[in-house]
Amino acid sequence: MLTAEEIITLLRQDVVPALGCTEPVCVALCAAQAALDLSESVQSITVQVNAGIYKNGKSAGIPHCPHVGLPYAAALGAVLKNPEARLELLDAVSEETVRQAESLVNQGRVSVSLAKGENRLYVKCVVHTAGGDGVCIIQDAHTHIVYWETQGKVRLNQKDILSSSSSEQPIEVLKQMSIAEIRAAVDALPLADLAFLQDGVTMNETLAAYTETHQAGVGLAAALRQEVGNSRLSRDVLNQIILKVTSAAESRLDGCPLPTMSSSGAGTKGLVVILPIAEMARAISASLERTLRALALGHLINRYINAYVGKLSPMCSCVMASSTAAAAGMTYLLGGTDEQIGFAIRNMTGTVTGMICDGGKVGCALKVATGSTAAVLSAFTAIHDAPLRVTDGICAAAPEDCIRHMARIGNQGMAHTDAEILHIMENPSQI
Repeated sequence: MLTAEEIITLLRQDVVPALGCTEPVCVALCAAQAALDLSESVQSITVQVNAGIYKNGKSAGIPHCPHVGLPYAAALGAVLKNPEARLELLDAVSEETVRQAESLVNQGRVSVSLAKGENRLYVKCVVHTAGGDGVCIIQDAHTHIVYWETQGKVRLNQKDILSSSSSEQPIEVLKQMSIAEIRAAVDALPLADLAFLQDGVTMNETLAAYTETHQAGVGLAAALRQEVGNSRLSRDVLNQIILKVTSAAESRLDGCPLPTMSSSGAGTKGLVVILPIAEMARAISASLERTLRALALGHLINRYINAYVGKLSPMCSCVMASSTAAAAGMTYLLGGTDEQIGFAIRNMTGTVTGMICDGGKVGCALKVATGSTAAVLSAFTAIHDAPLRVTDGICAAAPEDCIRHMARIGNQGMAHTDAEILHIMENPSQI
């Protein structure tokens, strides 16, 4: 069992601001670290990434930049040289920064390729200058720099030791806990230690409101906003959740210059956990204490599921993990018992499992809106004791087994899915 102190530490590590889609930001961070101590101008940049980073960064927007994709992210990072800003480093992008990045990309001096044999999160960036090269490797987590070399001098080398590091030990303990034990632990946490979670509500609702005054993406949120509140779509809690999640996701993945409060290492996961729970809390006039504990439960279950699934799966973990976590949090808000929270997870297992991840882009807004819809339906059916049958497909009696079944589908059952997705993304006209 995790102690209260360990849970709060884990939440504070997982629930942090991020600016821009996490995968381009990760590549930018890697390039920024590689270039940090290089005094000569950048001649070229070589980037290798695993399939998940490649997919999620290929079409994702970049804050303060009119372009999309990993080459621009790498170029911006190499120009900025500000790795200390971590997931918020792109907030420093200026018109001059964009001009320099454009010059590098347009001259063909930035290359991005798949790192063969790297199944876990992996980014390697080499920044070449006349005075020598800088090398950086990020591995396993979006901000976990494991190797840094400048002009032939190794400054950091922690490759291949993350699995045994103390930072992963709480996650392994969390994986061994039951959902009921996680809920009991959340109920026992000092309320004052959870107050910071409200910052995520404020941040992500600000992001959700962005499309009220700005154009973003392809106009998904704008279209829904015209319908919600009229005779065709009522302004009920479900449609409010759909609108907010769609707006926040579309804005973020279009490169909106506003930060997102993340969850389990990803900004979109954060908005998918936070916004449905916060909106449901508002709809039922839940107390601040109940809301904060529901948010904590959502974040922890999101982390729990992602620990089994992996951070970058062939399945859309923003739906499979984060929407399921939101369903559990909303069930808690609605007065659900441990058994009913398990029912919500079971219903999500039988609903959203199998949605593919074909990269981060504005279209993800429709995916997470779909996941949030399923989450609301699963929560409401759960509190009325209407779970799917244990014999239904991959469902199971215990929520922990449901989660493990979902993870197995993503990890073993869809083992070749990424290759096919990447083939289609790279060769759309050859299909």
